[in-house]
Amino acid sequence: MSLVLRSTDDELRDLAQGSPPLIDAASGESTGARLIRCIGAGGMSTVFLAELDVAARSDRISPLAPARIAVKFLQPTTQQEFRRQNLDASDVFVRETVALGRMMERRPPTEFVVGYYGCGDADVELAGGEVRRLPWLAIELVDGGIDGGTLTQRVHRAAGDGIDPVRALRLLRGMFEGVSALHAEGILHRDLKPDNVLVAGPVDDETPKLADCGIARVDGVLGTVAGTTPTYGGPEQQISLQGESNPLIGPWTDVHALAALAWFVLAGEEWCRGVDDSAWHHGQRRSLRTSPRLHPALMNAPELASAIDAVLERGASHRLPDEASSAPEVYTGLARALYPSMFRGEPRYAGVDELGAALFPLLDECAAAWTARAAIENRAATVVRTTQLVPFAVTAVAEPIASVVEIVRAAVTPSDAVRTPLEPVNPGGAVFQPDGKVLARFGERLLYMIGDRAHKVAVPSEWRPLVATSRWLARGPGGGFALVGPGHILLVRGGAFSAMRLPERAGGGGVGRIESVVESGPVFGVITAEVDESGGPELWTSNDGKAWSQPTILPLGGEARAVSCGAYGFLVVGARRGLRGRALFLGFDGQASVYTAGVNERPPLSVGLAGATREAWGAGSGFVLGFDRGGATSEAVDHQGEPVAMALDLVGVPWLVCERAVLRRHAVTTASSLAPGGHVPQGGPVWRTYYRRDPSAPSLVAIGFTPDGARVLDARGGGATIVPRDIEMWAPRARLG
Repeated sequence: MSLVLRSTDDELRDLAQGSPPLIDAASGESTGARLIRCIGAGGMSTVFLAELDVAARSDRISPLAPARIAVKFLQPTTQQEFRRQNLDASDVFVRETVALGRMMERRPPTEFVVGYYGCGDADVELAGGEVRRLPWLAIELVDGGIDGGTLTQRVHRAAGDGIDPVRALRLLRGMFEGVSALHAEGILHRDLKPDNVLVAGPVDDETPKLADCGIARVDGVLGTVAGTTPTYGGPEQQISLQGESNPLIGPWTDVHALAALAWFVLAGEEWCRGVDDSAWHHGQRRSLRTSPRLHPALMNAPELASAIDAVLERGASHRLPDEASSAPEVYTGLARALYPSMFRGEPRYAGVDELGAALFPLLDECAAAWTARAAIENRAATVVRTTQLVPFAVTAVAEPIASVVEIVRAAVTPSDAVRTPLEPVNPGGAVFQPDGKVLARFGERLLYMIGDRAHKVAVPSEWRPLVATSRWLARGPGGGFALVGPGHILLVRGGAFSAMRLPERAGGGGVGRIESVVESGPVFGVITAEVDESGGPELWTSNDGKAWSQPTILPLGGEARAVSCGAYGFLVVGARRGLRGRALFLGFDGQASVYTAGVNERPPLSVGLAGATREAWGAGSGFVLGFDRGGATSEAVDHQGEPVAMALDLVGVPWLVCERAVLRRHAVTTASSLAPGGHVPQGGPVWRTYYRRDPSAPSLVAIGFTPDGARVLDARGGGATIVPRDIEMWAPRARLG
């Protein structure tokens, strides 16, 4: 018998006591993972944080698994209950393994479904000495940090008026995209609910991830596991029979749950008021306006709220679409007897795309109206991180402000071996997602990286020329990635490549080449060069990768080199004829503020960052400018180098990446030699170096953040992980308790 784990708790909560190794029961070998602590226990399983020794990793764990993963165990009480029904509880994990495994075959996989890294069985000694062989899954650790890791937590923690329409739109697009990706692989989730939607990233840049596919229906997997959450599942799921495939269930079943999830996000509470809500169970759907936490954007727009009500009511209709009409009489007869409401009213949308096509234009309209109103009232339209200085003093004798782990080069798995040298990544040629994963372009080749592990993306031959000539990589509209060149936009979503239509004017007329891409924030946009003397560069944005906004002329007086989206609008920085700096701020009200004093006499600005307030920053070679309503001011830096990127960390502190250094914005409280003249005024900002790059090492190109620290990428796929001294503010240990 292999080395056993031990637990005295029915839910296995003490299984990680002593940080035991995870041993594969079949082979008796260590998987390379060690259980660290319990994250949480649900209805059927318990999840643990695990740390992976990459050098000791067995074949049970994917080479793509990062150093910290989640390991989910089936609870022994669940296993026993299944046995009493002459069922195999392992079927639950088999379904999840197959479902998530299919999603990971997409390269890169969609960010809206949790990652899967392996499975196996472990022997566990329970109280009384009985040893059970329990299945486990290794999956992505989704750490929501201080904002909460599930949709339930994020919605309940939303302050004041609840979830605003801008944030709601972002969350719902991700969830819809995740369900569409599952359906495209022949997977029906069947248990969508707030607790099964995990969320990564800060509140103003969230990525929802669908989890818990234990009762999913998976094409090619025989049999079925009956189960549902009545407050989200459709009535057809109540007619399911254990071990039989219910013909009344289809993509429309997940549509019902998605409609209920949308109602939960918008209203701040569950649509169904509980098990005793007879109106809900008989097919009656209450209005959004019955919720006290409905955001004013909808509460004060009754016609729009009514239109959304109608869409969601149809999305959660008891009556099934025509596609379900061919079910055998044994099922339709049961349906008539148990749920007469399934045979009256308007039929439910047949698929996720139909529901989305009806819902998102209304949410877009609501978000746009609320953003315009907020701009007029001089406030942010959505919740944001509070931009701040580093919340501790820095002096010449301070203790180290960060620890650094060097990453020589991203490790490519043997199956993805790159047999010829990789071309270097250029600045702008890599982009991080909010969960810390990154896509980078090495010439005509793409690598998708998780931690220090790299996965080769198979680029179809017809798309290689566009990949090779892409100048920028950005987060794609509605998810995935966008590879952008002066004359093309190539979208990569869930491993599929497609060309996006370029901006064009409704009345005709030329549109200039693309000269910059929105580099930060959840908005996708491009700036096209001016085409005549009548106007400046133009900003175009897209929410879905299909339609473009009307262009906004930018009175920049030069070329745009970087653009960043913040809570109040866009910061655009650049140059005039490659010699002098240019900068402006474009508010969401369409008003542009052009900065001249302190900018035009400076060298060109290469990178920019818009903060949570009207604060913003731009950087050129060896200098940083701060922007606000009062104009531009110079800020002290302790490194003279060429900037390549700027970004906000998880608590809203700005970072600057230069070719050979990484800096973070600090307040100082004592005399310092960092600024010209040897003194920085008390409380004044200074950009402090956290990491210096060896001159012989590849130059740095990009930065991203997770609750574990900052990951800076270099031109060869290596770089470093930087853990600042105040990391506990990013993700308190209690978050995993």
